[in-house]
Amino acid sequence: MRSTVVVKVGGSVAGQAGTDAEIVAALHDSGTPLVVAHGGGPLVGEWSKKLGLEPRFERGLRVTDEPTRDVALAVLAGLANSRLVAALVQRGVPAVGISGVDGGLLRAEREGSELGLVGRVTLVDSSLLEELIDCGRVPVIAPAALEPGTGEILNVNADSVAGAVAASIGARLLAFITDVPGVRGRDGKLIPSLDRASAHALVEDGTIEGGMLPKVEACLLAASAGCRAAIIASGGDALERLLAGGSAGTVIEAAAE
Repeated sequence: MRSTVVVKVGGSVAGQAGTDAEIVAALHDSGTPLVVAHGGGPLVGEWSKKLGLEPRFERGLRVTDEPTRDVALAVLAGLANSRLVAALVQRGVPAVGISGVDGGLLRAEREGSELGLVGRVTLVDSSLLEELIDCGRVPVIAPAALEPGTGEILNVNADSVAGAVAASIGARLLAFITDVPGVRGRDGKLIPSLDRASAHALVEDGTIEGGMLPKVEACLLAASAGCRAAIIASGGDALERLLAGGSAGTVIEAAAE
């Protein structure tokens, strides 16, 4: 699957089907095999509040009790996934919506007791993805995973899902399409490249924090498997430059040991 590109789009895209759906469609039209992973945090937060559930976060991850997990599953694997798939199909992309539960795609172990039903992906069974890609389809993955042994459905971070999938299939490129141009230093300037050591230093001094943490960790995981990884802004030609071998956003090409 070395020619495959894994694209992670954010919750705002899954909810609004905007510019990034156009980017995915353009990639598909160019003949690039694709896997799309999506979030939906803002939409989960919106529905949680409607149901009287107050969102809480630790280390950039949503603290998830059983009611919150059920809302997240309904919103991410249902509403957000279907909206994004619909937007892609409307643009001529043969998208197929799945979650990490389908076909036993993702297994996860719990991150920690303070996070509740939040999982960390430990195993990717990519056979379903490979079958869909071989048939010319574009899998669109909602973040959820099974806990081995218990069969409990766990809420998993969509960034981590994208990184684990890219590493598992040996993707050509992992691209996080975000509302920021990449990772910024303390001086506010864009950092064009990172390796494991420099990324960890920025985490330690607090430069990389919050929602950027799982993105960088996912890029490092994918890079360690030989995948080029980047965090880029939505819009423009950043993705095209990356596919052509150039640079854009913050690129992580190899995880230093």
